[in-house]
Parts: sequence; C-alpha cells; structure tokens
Amino acid sequence: MRFTLALKNILKSKGRSLTTLLLSLFTTTLFIVYVAFMDGSHHQIIKSSVEIYTGYAHVNLKGYRDESDYGNLIEDASSIDEILRNDTSIKTYAPRFETYALLSGDEKSVGSMIVGIIPSKEEKLSKLASSLSKGEYLNDNDTNAIYIGIKLAERLKITIGSQIAMVGSSIDYSIAADIFTVKGIFKTGLFDFDAQSAFVNKSYLDSVILSDNKATYFTVDFQNNDHINKVTSALQAKLPSQYEAVGWDSLLSSLVQAMLVDSIFGYISISIFFLVIFFVVMIFSYVNIYTRTREIGLLRALGLTSKDIFIILFIEILLLATVAVSIGAIIGGVIAHHYELQPIVIDGIAEMYKDYGLVSDEVPMHFDLFTITWNALTIFILNLLAIVYPALKINKLTATEAMRYV
Repeated sequence: MRFTLALKNILKSKGRSLTTLLLSLFTTTLFIVYVAFMDGSHHQIIKSSVEIYTGYAHVNLKGYRDESDYGNLIEDASSIDEILRNDTSIKTYAPRFETYALLSGDEKSVGSMIVGIIPSKEEKLSKLASSLSKGEYLNDNDTNAIYIGIKLAERLKITIGSQIAMVGSSIDYSIAADIFTVKGIFKTGLFDFDAQSAFVNKSYLDSVILSDNKATYFTVDFQNNDHINKVTSALQAKLPSQYEAVGWDSLLSSLVQAMLVDSIFGYISISIFFLVIFFVVMIFSYVNIYTRTREIGLLRALGLTSKDIFIILFIEILLLATVAVSIGAIIGGVIAHHYELQPIVIDGIAEMYKDYGLVSDEVPMHFDLFTITWNALTIFILNLLAIVYPALKINKLTATEAMRYV
C-alpha cells in the first residue's frame, strides 16, 4: 500500500516530480563530469612526464636515488641486460648513462646533463625521437654527434652543425673532454628538461668517460603498466639483492605529491559542491512536502501513522533518485568516455601547467567505472538524506493541525 501511494503521488504531481528528477539528474551528471575532468588532467600530466623521458620503471643500484654519483653505478650492465631480456613481462628496456658536464659553444658555456643512450632502443621507450625540432635524431652508429634540447641550444647560441666542447669527469675521476657536432635539436615542452639535457650515443660516450659495460640505470617499459607496483615487485624478486626496481610513482614522487595536493583542493571544492547540492535538494523537498501538508493530514486522519507517512515520502524520493541518478550516471559516463577518446582542447593550458610537465593543450577526461559508481552513489545518498528533516518536521504536526494548515 505504501509503495502504491508513493507511486500515485509521483504520477499525480508530474511537475513537482519532474523538477526533483531533473535536479538530481543534473547534479549527478555535473559531478561525474567534474571528477572525470580533474582525474583526466592529472593522468595527462603524469603520462606526459613518464613517457617523454623518465619511463615507467628504473632498475638501479640501491642507494643511487640518495646519491646519484659514480659510486652508485651498475658495474655489470650485461648481467642486468640478460635478466631483463628474459623477463616476459617487459616490453622493452634500455640502459642509460647520465653524467654532468660543461658544454661550451663559441660564446657561452652551460652546465648540462649528458646522457648516453642506445638510440634505436630509446626510440621505443621515450618521446625523444618524436620530439625532434630541427636536424636529425641519433642512430646507433653515431660517434661524436649530440642531440640537444632547444632551450639549451638557445642558451649556448648554437644550431645544427655547430660544434660544442664538452669537459667533464670520467668514472675514474680523470678529466674527460671531447668535441661534439650538433646533429639534432629536440623540444619536448618540459621546459627545464629542454634547457639542460643533451644526448649522445652510449657506445661513444663509454669510450670518452671509460664507462664500458656500465650504466646509471636501466629504464623499463612493461607489457602492462597499469599495476606498476605489482610488476616492479615481480621484477625485484628476479634481481640480485644489491639492485632495485623502482616504479614511476617513486621516480616522480614530487609530481605525484603535487597532483595529490591538487586533488585535495579539488575534493574540497567538491565537498562544497556536496553541501550546496544537499541543501538545495533539502530546501526543495521541504517546500514540496509543506505544500502537501493538508494531504498528509488527511492521510493521518484516515489512520496512517507517522512512520507510514515517512516511508511513503522516502519511497517517493527513492524512486525519483534511482531514476535520476541512473540516467545522470549514464549521461556523465558517456560524456567522460567521449572526451577520453577525443580530448578537450584548451589553448594555453600547457603554458599554465608547464611546471607540472603538461606538454599538450589537450585535456582528456578519465573514464573509470569505479569512480562513476561512487560519484553516483554519493548523489543518491544525498538525495535520500535530504528528505529526512522535512519528513520529520511535517510528522510533528497532528492530523488536525495538518488539515488546518494553510
């Protein structure tokens, strides 16, 4: 009987029911789209930073992250190479040798990070090759060719074909020096990276700084990078005890923390949004219920108890909220999925967030069923809670008082 009365009340008051339904539907859709947009922007920033150069995981000597000098090198790179080559969970990998040296052009000298890479392997691991701005990318047969960041090239006032001198330190701490010819200039959009990074063929750099069969670390790309902690733990079990496998979340811990802070502020905004939704729905419910005071008084006079009235009102909002939130979740999910595949383009956003590593004006949304579900459930619960106070308030009136209410 209670369900029947609730359903009849919904159908009888079509305008009131439709307004309630649209209010819940709109807030559900808006909330899901907001969270999808926030998560999508964070995923884009992290993905850009990981895929441009850092990589999804590193294998290095324990202690390297605390003190990244020549005392913490991988001394037998071939043994690590063999382990990684036989690991079926790994898609591709490559050694890198990072050092710092002074680069000098005709007019200026700048301290720079010099990285020895295997160009053909690096092409599959990072976006260095695809970030080519001028000239050519390196190949595995290059000797004294150098591939340099665009901002570093501007600081040194050099261009393609220019010669630059390098003065640094060999791994035995003797002086290492050579002349390089600029083969290519890259632009990743990571401004600090472009201003201080240069790359040479690792086999040639090894001959200059005496680092044959040595590496600073190996960068690794797994078949499935979605569960990075799981795959790095599995790789860790295969490595000798003095080495460690480190996932991108640890490699980019400062970026992860920045995204966490941004998320906290985002969820503070969402909490305010929650409160606004709650009070809007509650006030609307309060007004709706009090316009039905005489109707409720008549039901009380016919023998329905306060509990019956509360249950009827609760069923009404339960039915409306279920329909509204379900439709809102579908609409919000479709929007999130669409803009995940076809990102929104916001001119200038890369410049605004350049310190976070965002290198594209495209900001995709992030479609995630779990996130959509808890978003929808949150709005659903708020709708149910919003009816409690108005229902309790109206039930304080006696049947006579309610029937005389104007």
